[in-house]
Amino acid sequence: MGSQQLERGLQASVKIFEFAKGKLGSVDEGDECRVTREEMLAIKKAAAAMNRALGALVREAHESENRLTLELHMLRGIMKREHTDREANRARVFELFRRYSSDTDEAALAASVSTGASSSTANGNPLNAPSASAMAIDKALTSLERIEQSMRDISPVGRVDIHGAGLLAAKERRDALVVAATALGGANSSG
Repeated sequence: MGSQQLERGLQASVKIFEFAKGKLGSVDEGDECRVTREEMLAIKKAAAAMNRALGALVREAHESENRLTLELHMLRGIMKREHTDREANRARVFELFRRYSSDTDEAALAASVSTGASSSTANGNPLNAPSASAMAIDKALTSLERIEQSMRDISPVGRVDIHGAGLLAAKERRDALVVAATALGGANSSG
């Protein structure tokens, strides 16, 4: 429909342009130009056709713009609802994961409160999903715990959660005793 209206408007415009060009070409610069009634009616008819075509094109453009604006608002509403649903589902899944992944909910809650976790993970509201940084920290802590557990599993010396200062102090005492025993043993064998 739009291309037909455009074609009609352009044809009417060409008709008026050609008429004016022909009349101006037949008279000199200072002379007057005579236009008959039939010629004026033809110009009026062409101008009306141009106006109709232009009006139809403008109406069509406005209708298209209004339709697209309405579709845009509808899509925004749909996307907002989808985002809300996705966030609610994410929060539910996170809450279920939090409940079932820890051995005791009280210990996990106490640990998260004592380490200064954000309020969205510390309270029991399932609609408060964790932030990306909180999830990254949780993932890093989980990885660290897995590494420590793996080291405990393959460690031939037993526990690895003893503080190093105690081990060093015990080694120094043992080394001192070994040196003293060697010195005593060496003194007994020489005498």
